[in-house]
Amino acid sequence: MNGRPAFGYALLVSLVAAGTSWAALMAWRGFLVDSSDYLAPLLVIAVVVAASGALLRWLGSPALLTIAVQTLLAVAMVSGELGGSPLPVGEAGNQIWRSLEQAMTSARTYAAPIQSDVPPVAPLMLVGGAFFVLLVDLLACTLRRVPIAGLALLAIYSVPAGLTQSGPGLIAFVMAAAGFLALLHLDSRDLLLKWGRLLGPDEGNPWLDANPVADAVRVGAGRIGVTATVLAVFLPPFVPVLDLDVFGIGPGDGDEDIEIHNPSTDLRRDLEREEDIPLIRLRTDDPSPEYLRVAALARFTGALWSSGNRGVGDDNTATGDLPAPLGLSPDVPRREYQYEFEANDSFNSSWLPTQFPDSNVEAAGDWRFDEDTMDFLAVPKELDTRDLAWSVTGIEPEYGTTGEFFQDAAINAVDEEFLEIPSGLPPIVRRESDHVAGDARTDYEAALLLQDYFRESGGFRYSLKKAPPGVGGDAFETFLDADEEGGRIGYCEQFASAMAVMARMQGIPARVAVGFLRPESLGNGEWEYSSWDLHAWPELYFEGSGWVRFEPTPQGRAATAPDYTTVPVNAPEPTAPTSGPTVSEETRDPVEDPSQQSESAAPEQETDAAADGADEGTDWVVVLLRAGVALLVVALLVVLAYLPRLLRRRARDRRLAGTPEDLWDELAATAIDLGLAWPSGRSPQEVGRAIVDHLGDRSDVNRPERPRTGADADPEAAAALERLVAALEVARYARPGSPVPSANLADDVELCAASLEAGVTRRAARRARWLPASLWQRPARNTSKSDDLVNA
Repeated sequence: MNGRPAFGYALLVSLVAAGTSWAALMAWRGFLVDSSDYLAPLLVIAVVVAASGALLRWLGSPALLTIAVQTLLAVAMVSGELGGSPLPVGEAGNQIWRSLEQAMTSARTYAAPIQSDVPPVAPLMLVGGAFFVLLVDLLACTLRRVPIAGLALLAIYSVPAGLTQSGPGLIAFVMAAAGFLALLHLDSRDLLLKWGRLLGPDEGNPWLDANPVADAVRVGAGRIGVTATVLAVFLPPFVPVLDLDVFGIGPGDGDEDIEIHNPSTDLRRDLEREEDIPLIRLRTDDPSPEYLRVAALARFTGALWSSGNRGVGDDNTATGDLPAPLGLSPDVPRREYQYEFEANDSFNSSWLPTQFPDSNVEAAGDWRFDEDTMDFLAVPKELDTRDLAWSVTGIEPEYGTTGEFFQDAAINAVDEEFLEIPSGLPPIVRRESDHVAGDARTDYEAALLLQDYFRESGGFRYSLKKAPPGVGGDAFETFLDADEEGGRIGYCEQFASAMAVMARMQGIPARVAVGFLRPESLGNGEWEYSSWDLHAWPELYFEGSGWVRFEPTPQGRAATAPDYTTVPVNAPEPTAPTSGPTVSEETRDPVEDPSQQSESAAPEQETDAAADGADEGTDWVVVLLRAGVALLVVALLVVLAYLPRLLRRRARDRRLAGTPEDLWDELAATAIDLGLAWPSGRSPQEVGRAIVDHLGDRSDVNRPERPRTGADADPEAAAALERLVAALEVARYARPGSPVPSANLADDVELCAASLEAGVTRRAARRARWLPASLWQRPARNTSKSDDLVNA
């Protein structure tokens, strides 16, 4: 290799492969708002996999051992990132499994790019990314099949091509393409060097340049590759492509449009926008319109809510009168109001907002309703609400405050899905549900107690910025725990989710509705819904009233609750609030305005800052612990790597200080380490004639792939071997008491060993130094004089 350090070159190739894999994995950034959640740990994993693979391959490790060690390291790092422990067993294994399940659910539920305040999909991408890093390193570096490794890179790159509107991205493509071209060139360069010694002068030879990566831009293959990459970058804009949407992960380009292709998409992102975006104009005879529903979420996985399976028949169209509301008694007094809606081009939804309940809906296009929820869905993919006008006749039941229409639901009155409680919820959910509503005499009383718990007696506060992320799982633990730092603070989705789950625990069918809270009056009977009006609330089912809206969100967001939900009930003793009374925030402006804060808010800000500092300190502790674990793993690997070499050195020193038989054993051990055949059961003369053919030129620093061997390659070593054979024959066959020549025999053994090492490939020499086979494969010693004489 023209004097180039062998390990440095192996490390270079491995790092190029790792960098190429990581660059290709950048194509997955479109799935997440914050791609550092998976790219940062994957970068560390890629470097560790590359470094360990380069070291093991430089030592001559078998391919199976190399990939096994790399896999163990990658698994330990992924386990440490997801489970907090390098061993994915016990609680760490359970945590990893839970995070992967939540990631799968989020991937199926939310549209790309997925926000950072929902159950993250980064664990899924981290595991998949680690797999591809290992696969590319195995194919390109260990098995030396770079073209096949290109298929793995293509698989990485093709995943987002059909799932995100923005595609994989220019930077990811160019970096991955450049890395793959470099890998192809380095592989071809190695194959050419293995042909044998170079013919002709070294000057001007492009294959012996000091910088192998730079060769790719000069040779013909490099020019072809660069040309193809440039065409791939600039040609697609002129070619028509398909707009794909697979597995429910739709496009999200980050503009100012509000997209509701999946009704469980998180509201928090749109509520925290710095600018309020008008979405829907409304003209109605309703003096106080409110609660415009987009969809009802029936299925709860323990981490998030989703719409579940929907059945929309061919006759269930938005073209006129609708079926009577499920469970609503004809004896319930009611009023009807007319609503004329018109969405602007900023509201892109495949779900049609309507009042609930309603008796008539008319909308242009193929909109169909689900009979269980009375949600309206767009059947053709290209249909949405942008610039759409539709009309609704809404029903406003007058339930009164006597509770006469709120009877317990009959068995099989609704689908069992509305009562399902997922396993794995924190125990505090059941405990709080039973504490608040366990003594209620009817389902109606239990619902009233639950709403009062969230709005009044439980000490909950509404806050977007201080609420914990998520609507289930660990978020329940923080949200419901009065003693938890930041507990009992949340926003509408969390209040709706908690009340719906706790209602199901009391045997009440429940679901979560997503839509708009209350429009702003424009005068003359016109109203306007905007992005800050997005809201979530629970709906509970009772015989006689059907599906009924409740409002658990505190007054900081929802100023009033329906009259039928504020009936006094003999409630158990309320739980003491964690921090002061309920704090009101502006209903239509969730973005805090520092100029409007009073001086009394200063202590709270200091407390938050202290909490943030504590969290930051905790994060540093976690980082230090992980760094310590990583250092211990590296130290253990170093010890394991050096242990065979140290044991072999001790055995060599012991033999070199011994008899001629010990010196002969050391030469045999050297041959075994180098992978040379050592004739067993032969006389010293026969063994010497076999070994002399493997002696190499020790003075050739530019050792080729196939070095020249034989007695003429190193006459000095051949003479040393003759002296060693002669001394061994004297020790074995001379009369007892005869002097045995021993001067400088140890030097002769070391000289022969160095010459034997010069006669093998660099790979075999490295394997002999770091993985000496003589530690477990001892040479057979023949000390029988009679046998030796016969063989001689």
